Amino acid sequence: MSIVPFEFLFLTPYTPSCQTCYLLDKVFFRTALKYPEESKCSSQDFIVELWTDVFHKENNEGEWHKVPMTFQSSEKLVDAHQVVSYYGVDLLVTCLGKYKFTYRAKHRKDNDYQWAAWFNVNGCLEVRRQTNHLTTFIQVPEVSQVTHNIYIGNFTAAQEAHLNGFDGLLNVSDEAQVYAKQLSRPIILKKLPIAFGANVVISETHLLEAVFWLRAMSDLCNKIMVASRDGHGRAGSILIAFIFAMNPNLSFEEAYRFVNDRHFVYPHRGLRSALERLYVRE
Repeated sequence: MSIVPFEFLFLTPYTPSCQTCYLLDKVFFRTALKYPEESKCSSQDFIVELWTDVFHKENNEGEWHKVPMTFQSSEKLVDAHQVVSYYGVDLLVTCLGKYKFTYRAKHRKDNDYQWAAWFNVNGCLEVRRQTNHLTTFIQVPEVSQVTHNIYIGNFTAAQEAHLNGFDGLLNVSDEAQVYAKQLSRPIILKKLPIAFGANVVISETHLLEAVFWLRAMSDLCNKIMVASRDGHGRAGSILIAFIFAMNPNLSFEEAYRFVNDRHFVYPHRGLRSALERLYVRE
């Protein structure tokens, strides 16, 4: 039994329910706890969590995991002598498919969590591919500088690479083709096909080949682009790998933040463990 009795006042999205969203959408999860005013609890006395197997920007392993929900506000229900505290977290979803979610909470001094629904009663979230009128990730050129001469971009930016002074292009998309005949000026073009989806594990062979090519081309080319369909997942993972490999003093998190601070990216499944095997830190 909880030290302080409480109940979930509402859940958004509700569990159980079936929701849909689009790839790279931000999904807003919200809940509220109601507890007696006489308990004199503060919002910090409760631990509130979302549990889900959804792939999102900060977790691309696709396993059930907890996501802490942060306190947003409180209000007193004067007539009922109750307090309601609101919590939330926003997840940017990074992989197509169907996933599950639920919520749990406890007072910090309690041993056990109270779940928002019965065991195995979860919400469902279906992540769909964007249609052309819903996204600008492909239609609008998007390119950002990551190092002094290496950039990251999407498919449209890759097609226009010759117009923007690029003399090296690494295309890591398996479905977005860029052909040398499309380019009106000489460009060193490298194709390294990686399948679409953050749940795809990029092979160590591809990681080593990409890092080797970028290391060699960075001495030969003035301006290099690493491109994928959207310019976030596959291209982002390759840039994280390159920064991690070239800077032995950086942790995976630091390499990720270095790239992400310059261009919105997210790593593919298993990228951290692969890089830590390939480029061992002391």
